[in-house]
Amino acid sequence: MKIKNLKSSLLICSALLLSSTNNTFAATASGTMSVTGAVVGTCTVTASAMEFGTLNRANGGVTTAVSTVTPDCTAGVNYTVTNAAATNTLKLDGTSVLATGQILFPITVTSGGALFALGSAGSITGIGTGSASSAGLSTLTGTAASAETKLSGAYSATVTLTITY
Repeated sequence: MKIKNLKSSLLICSALLLSSTNNTFAATASGTMSVTGAVVGTCTVTASAMEFGTLNRANGGVTTAVSTVTPDCTAGVNYTVTNAAATNTLKLDGTSVLATGQILFPITVTSGGALFALGSAGSITGIGTGSASSAGLSTLTGTAASAETKLSGAYSATVTLTITY
């Protein structure tokens, strides 16, 4: 009987041991995942109106006006603002095709004393802050020569600024 009891006890212990073995020895493994991202730098540029008001008709007199340029670039982006036009010319009544009797009224635009025209060294440079900022930038100054020989009327133009980043 002792052997029979011993066999029964061994059978029960073996069954218990086998049923708990599957839960006792768990394994783990690990791996890696590559994660990437990029912030794309962008910029925009705006400028306040350059308003000459009444142009000076005095002999040899000039009229000046200013405009503040405001770049808005992603933080850390280097930018350069230039004048996209070959010339800066006010046109009588704002027409692009001059009719008889209409006279062009050239203006000179400068930035920090340097000519601000296509192909010139004049430009505004900086590093983006992540928000629109005109802090520390020079303004654009426009100078119109004497209006003594010009036809009376409203002169206007659009100067296109280019921001390169």
